[in-house]
Amino acid sequence: MEHTMAMQIVGGVALLIGLRMNIDPVKFNKEIFGDVEGIESGESSAMRMAIGGGLLALGIVNIYCSFNVDDIAATEAILTGTAIGLSAFFLTIVGAKLRGYTDSIPTVPMVVLPTMIVICLYSALM
Repeated sequence: MEHTMAMQIVGGVALLIGLRMNIDPVKFNKEIFGDVEGIESGESSAMRMAIGGGLLALGIVNIYCSFNVDDIAATEAILTGTAIGLSAFFLTIVGAKLRGYTDSIPTVPMVVLPTMIVICLYSALM
């Protein structure tokens, strides 16, 4: 897969998820955790928005670089760095379950994040 396309796909997905987290953080939280106590709190929404902001930043950087970076080694480094960052994000979600902070792991991040990681690594290493 071409580096530019991989950065645009991963960047676009991250951008959409980040926007969704910021537009309606209460609804996003309810979709993940259900209608549990404190889900509508300002603190819960603020944390979700901060997490979404990180994804927005990752998405914007990838999309920007896909249009402005022509050097192959640089695009490979961007994709590898993105894969490492997404892996850290993924591990924090799994870690919350392993440490007993949540009863279940949401299905969407368990599918979307590994898919984005594979796209980045496949494109960077091929």
